[in-house]
Amino acid sequence: MRPDDGGSGSGVFSGIDPDKLKGTIDSVRRDQETLQDRASYYKAQLAYYGIGTQELADVLRVASWAQDELPMLKRRYHLAMNMDDDPYPGFKGMVQIDEAKVSRAANAAAAKAAKRATELAKKDPEDLSPEEFDELNELFAQNYDEYPFAEKVVGALGARKTLQLWDEMSNLDRPAGYGETSDFARADDLDEMQKNLSLTVAAATNSDSPAMQKWKKNMVAIGDRPIRDPGPAPAGDSGGPEGFIVMSNLMRYGDYDDKFLVNYGTALVKEDKRILDGADQPYASGWGTTSTVNHVGNDEGNDPLTGYMKALANNPAAATEFFTAQQKGDDGKPETNFKYLFEDRKWPDDSKAGKESVTGLNSMGLALEAATTGHRPGEQATAEDIKHSKEQAELFSALVESVSKDQDRLLDHSFLSDSFANISAEYMPDLQRSLDSDPMYKDKLYPTSGATAQIRAYDATRFLYAVSRNKEGYDRLNVSQHVYAAALMEAQEKNPNAYPQSTDATIDKLAYQTGLFQGVIANGQKFQADKDNADANARDGAWKDKAGLWGGSLVGSTVSVATAPFTGTAGVYAGGLAGTAAGEIFNGILDGFDGDGSQEKEQVYHNVRRMDQLQNSAALTTEQSVKAATGDDAAASRSGDKAGLGFSDADALIDNSDANK
Repeated sequence: MRPDDGGSGSGVFSGIDPDKLKGTIDSVRRDQETLQDRASYYKAQLAYYGIGTQELADVLRVASWAQDELPMLKRRYHLAMNMDDDPYPGFKGMVQIDEAKVSRAANAAAAKAAKRATELAKKDPEDLSPEEFDELNELFAQNYDEYPFAEKVVGALGARKTLQLWDEMSNLDRPAGYGETSDFARADDLDEMQKNLSLTVAAATNSDSPAMQKWKKNMVAIGDRPIRDPGPAPAGDSGGPEGFIVMSNLMRYGDYDDKFLVNYGTALVKEDKRILDGADQPYASGWGTTSTVNHVGNDEGNDPLTGYMKALANNPAAATEFFTAQQKGDDGKPETNFKYLFEDRKWPDDSKAGKESVTGLNSMGLALEAATTGHRPGEQATAEDIKHSKEQAELFSALVESVSKDQDRLLDHSFLSDSFANISAEYMPDLQRSLDSDPMYKDKLYPTSGATAQIRAYDATRFLYAVSRNKEGYDRLNVSQHVYAAALMEAQEKNPNAYPQSTDATIDKLAYQTGLFQGVIANGQKFQADKDNADANARDGAWKDKAGLWGGSLVGSTVSVATAPFTGTAGVYAGGLAGTAAGEIFNGILDGFDGDGSQEKEQVYHNVRRMDQLQNSAALTTEQSVKAATGDDAAASRSGDKAGLGFSDADALIDNSDANK
């Protein structure tokens, strides 16, 4: 603990790493139970023979102390799981929690709130007064991360009743009959109720209480069944939407337990294949329900993969495990969930009336970001995140190869390109290696901190060309590669023995490779811009404002990827971008460079339909990178020529790889 130095409010704040604290809680719980059980057993045995048991009594006191402290540890854990927590300064992966909220009195207050929320949640939603609806909504909103609120409410409801609660509540604003209007006074608040209930359910799944263990097991088991209770004879059948449809709409918010998500996803994919396999048959409709199950976004919520993908985007570890897991494909052979969802699945049109929704596929793109990078989309990579695991690297390799084999898999859903470009930024050394013709030493020119994705040159070319045909994809690849190159040049210049060539030769080669990469993506963007007859002068003030928003985390992550192999993970975040070559280049791309010494700055990449201007922009930005990284005018001058040559050579690489076919 330490005094707060800038967080919200006053008082004492702790830095908590939720994952590590969860491990501690599991260990304390398991070990105290073992101590309690074994010490009690031996105490009774020794007492039978009249042998003293003072030492065992001491062990029992330790076990009792651990049991007494568990609620406080659990409270800290649930507070730390709040996705809106501020980061703990200086320690990535840790968040701040207010120690004033960690007390037995706070636990008691949360338990009292849970009792009241359970009473309201168990009522028929139609019988809730507007005031009671507001009270329940507020209880969820204010207490979902207040241990033990969530586990007590959700555990008391059980799996089926949780689904029934949302199904019934979600339809309160539906008219009783054709031509009638609803008199439900809180229709405009159902979106907030969906969010707050979702956050509560998500928090509850992180509990290991007996009630929640049963809840998680039952939720997976009933996912493929209608959720309503059986009706009276002679019909007797239950009805309503399938459990997966309702539950997935409670997954759009919150941080769910990883193991539960993977188990749920395994069962969901199995049911999804069964449902969609028969969707083209007479009288079959695929996923769907007459109930209203979603009040947020522009999709109906009938496709359960949409909400599930949103949950995975918030849970990187679960996302990696899910996408790399295998199930039986149509041919009876094992296939990864990634292959099924990206290559094989026909995503249904789930748009609300009068709107066009691509939420499902877009959410899959975000989930793939989480799965390959180890962090939530939009967040900056931590020192641990950039050490890609073998599974993450293999997933990225599979993504590149899949797009390479059939570019239409991406081009038909080009809105995924921003996610794929974000992923590529954190695999920039892997991509650059694939384009380098030095098989023995390219790992020293483009070092990585973790596992490396194995990518062939032509696969990388076709992938980058496809991503760059989308404007968002191109912009992010363009910025991230230049920033990566600038940071890498600076690192290589400070570590002259890292690559087995002279510093001048190393910088020259990085300049050439920068031109080659920029040439590939420039050709992709120009091809699409010409095809669409797009506005050639698109990088205006609005573009700069937008790039400034996504650029912060993207650039920070890319720089970390470049520098960590040289500085070690401890130096990844020291000092930020201020005063670095990477920071100077990012600002130059946004605001222009001092090209010829005149007062007017020279803008780069402002006309994507003029290859000569794009080539000049690549050369100028590379020269500026070298000058910022080395301070050497001669090296900067040479780098412009090298980058220009690499840019020109990209044409042959594109032709030979059939990237533009």
